[in-house]
Amino acid sequence: MEKQEAAVLAEWIERSSIGPVGAYDVTRISTDGLPLSSFHQWSNGKPLVNAYHIARTIGGALYVLFIDWHRNDNYYMVIYAGDKSTTHAEIQKLAYDREGKPSHLRWTYNPMKRDGGNAIRKAYFKQQWGELTLTIPVLGTLRENETDLFCDALFELVDKRLRADKAPELFDEI
Repeated sequence: MEKQEAAVLAEWIERSSIGPVGAYDVTRISTDGLPLSSFHQWSNGKPLVNAYHIARTIGGALYVLFIDWHRNDNYYMVIYAGDKSTTHAEIQKLAYDREGKPSHLRWTYNPMKRDGGNAIRKAYFKQQWGELTLTIPVLGTLRENETDLFCDALFELVDKRLRADKAPELFDEI
């Protein structure tokens, strides 16, 4: 996505996270678009729109960065694990409705582990959820409780990805 598109999404998070948000606590962790310096080796120093820590009141947390992931003016929404150890998803595809307004982010499950189990992972993901692509409604297109619905979609994406990543282990036990 373009930097301006990433900025619009980050702005929505900023506006919607003011005050009580419901099931989530959203905190900005960046300093007005300055690159992160002590976050993770994959993101430190890269051009950044903004970054957020999103914690569920029932437990669990993620980081969401709007970042020029490959330093080529193509911005991604990157979802990091709550402990910053790894990324769960890098999303760059923003889809638009018929009126030309952003409608959702689109992410495709594409495991790239080097253990020979990626075909099993993909088959499991598709069997469980119907296709390899998930969508996240774009902020501002939802109505009531939109922050919770957006965050729910992020956590659901991560949950599905982690479950599919473990698929080869499930079949080894049978």
